[in-house]
Amino acid sequence: VKAIKNNASEVIMPFPGGICRSGSKAGSLKYKLKASTNHPFCPTLKKMIADSQLPEDVNAVYEIVINGLNLDAVKKAMSEGIKAALKVPGVLRISAGNYGGKLGPYKAFLKEVLGLT
Repeated sequence: VKAIKNNASEVIMPFPGGICRSGSKAGSLKYKLKASTNHPFCPTLKKMIADSQLPEDVNAVYEIVINGLNLDAVKKAMSEGIKAALKVPGVLRISAGNYGGKLGPYKAFLKEVLGLT
């Protein structure tokens, strides 16, 4: 979050402190909610649900939501955040989701964001 705040402009991270615990998903069982907990990636539910996507040794999942004025600003923020996260001990996986386009038509592929393509 600090790396994004310090090195990427024209973006905000709308959750308190810039981080959403256990990730969110577009839609919910309640028709008035636009988003809900992404239960397959919720550590406290992993032993209670059949479709958990978390390995046994994963005890925390964080989501950093980035809203930007344009796609390039979001990509820059993603790049800064990922590069910083790679230096944090214990980080096992970094991914990104588009949620089937429910949050908008734009896609930022991680390899592209990191200049690996």
